[in-house]
Amino acid sequence: MLSQIIKELERAGGVIDLNELSRRLGVQRSALDGMIETLVHKGRLREVEVGETPPMCASCAERSGCTLVSIGKAYEVVR
Repeated sequence: MLSQIIKELERAGGVIDLNELSRRLGVQRSALDGMIETLVHKGRLREVEVGETPPMCASCAERSGCTLVSIGKAYEVVR
């Protein structure tokens, strides 16, 4: 399941709402949160600080009003 999270993030271009991701994977949001924390701990994902624009968002026209960034948590895949 952890590799599926990485694949879905990459497929979405690195930006996806976590509620949407949980729906796509067929898991509860609380379970997804735990899996994401595991991926962060393993060094596969990095949490992007609040107010920091994730690199994958730099060219997006919506970045100034992005609800994904404004909720306070965003993650990027570590290569």
